[in-house]
Amino acid sequence: MTAGDLRIKLNLIEYCVKKNSLFVVTPDVVVEFLDKSPNCSGMGVGFTTDFMFRTGIHKSHIEPFDFFASQAIPVILLEQQDTDMLSSLFTLLLQKNLIRETHPFGKEVVNHSFSVLMYELAAVHQKYNHGGSIQLNRKEHLLMRFLKLLPVHFKEQRSVQYYAELVFVTPKYLTECVKELTGKTAGEFIDEMVVTEAKLLLSDPAMSVAKVADELYFSDQFFFSKFFKKQAGLTPSAYRKTVYK
Repeated sequence: MTAGDLRIKLNLIEYCVKKNSLFVVTPDVVVEFLDKSPNCSGMGVGFTTDFMFRTGIHKSHIEPFDFFASQAIPVILLEQQDTDMLSSLFTLLLQKNLIRETHPFGKEVVNHSFSVLMYELAAVHQKYNHGGSIQLNRKEHLLMRFLKLLPVHFKEQRSVQYYAELVFVTPKYLTECVKELTGKTAGEFIDEMVVTEAKLLLSDPAMSVAKVADELYFSDQFFFSKFFKKQAGLTPSAYRKTVYK
């Protein structure tokens, strides 16, 4: 973030991303943008894991990139000098990518520019984590495992029992740990994840309400509509009208 501030949810956990903040979003994270200041601006890059390895970063060097791990702190407030350094590398990568097709070594230049950015990001992450790996207690580790599993399975599995079995604890203990650390129960997280995805699907005019219900593995449209209204306060059809008005 180079200016202003942004409120976002990453796997249903809310963060305030201020100027000079660095935030990382991995593929298994559900992102929801809540609000932003009028002067909000930033720089970023999106890529696949396969691309990262194709750029020449050998797998033996993956350790420096633990900021992509599910337990990593997703938002870090940087000093101005680190923001300036990363901004210059983001700009360089953009410039090289724009001339990739016309430059005689465009692909190689982009790959190397990307690699430099990745290693600098890794160095910044280690700096702000005091050069060590993140240490979580048992309850925090359990929460992170639950939040990592949730985006993978929530469409088909909406019971706390299912997730508790995956992390080898009782449903009661999972709910207690999640509630203690976040203020929400495991069941509330599951419901919120389903509603968030439902809203995204309903924003697509090509998706009928029945199709959305099927996509989220509800037995029929009636049960989906009942669930959605209970969680969102209005029916799927009414919500869709608020999106397109």
